[in-house]
Amino acid sequence: MNRPLVALACSTETWDGVPHATVRRAYVTALEQVADCSVVLLPGPDALPDETLSRFDGLVLGGHESNVAPAHYAGPPAPGPYDPDRDALALSTAPRAVAAGLPLLGICRGLQEMNVAYGGTLRDLGPTAPHREDLALPRDQQYLPAHEITITPGGPLHQLLGTERTRVNSLHGQAIDRLAPGLRAEAVAPDGVLEAVSVHRARTFALGVQWHPEWYAATDAVSRRVFEGFGAAAADRAIGRTGRGRTAVGPTPQWNAKPAVGGRR
Repeated sequence: MNRPLVALACSTETWDGVPHATVRRAYVTALEQVADCSVVLLPGPDALPDETLSRFDGLVLGGHESNVAPAHYAGPPAPGPYDPDRDALALSTAPRAVAAGLPLLGICRGLQEMNVAYGGTLRDLGPTAPHREDLALPRDQQYLPAHEITITPGGPLHQLLGTERTRVNSLHGQAIDRLAPGLRAEAVAPDGVLEAVSVHRARTFALGVQWHPEWYAATDAVSRRVFEGFGAAAADRAIGRTGRGRTAVGPTPQWNAKPAVGGRR
């Protein structure tokens, strides 16, 4: 059976004076082995034509060391590095992908891109923020759970994970400031930083998370459910698009469901 075909946005890095389109292998591995998808790497800066976008069964905006440039949200100066190619690709493509019915998963920078693409703003947490990784630790330890999050009752993330509290890792310097119209808060850290959002009224999976589920996607239950949920939605899209594909398995949240009374919106 054919696997869903998903696009993974690349970042631009310059090595030896030459621009390269890059992604971290952990994203590809998680999408292939946990979400059960085939992956196409998508370089910037150009937005995909609608005809090309329609060939995919999902879009993933992964994390990177670069920050979204504040010019895109009329923000004050903020630390770099910046990646104009990635900004151009993600900010123009994400809303069109959702409107076309493609599942969307944003991770770290990807969540921030979703917020800016829909009209929200970002803020810099500062060099000593507790959300930054401890660079003195080995890389595998940097991606271990670092703090708790509280999940909106009744929302898509709650349905996906089946809990209102869990622990996640934290490796970021930017965060959502003003939540974009059309997005819905799905989780928050104890200090108020938004840790997950969804696109309200999306037809299918449209979730952004501030943490990094890709690193331990195969072994961490929360991370696995995020990728399985995206993969199930991509499989549904593949069947609807081509009439072929595998039967979707995994959790299938109701993306139009309203959070329970008292939940964050």
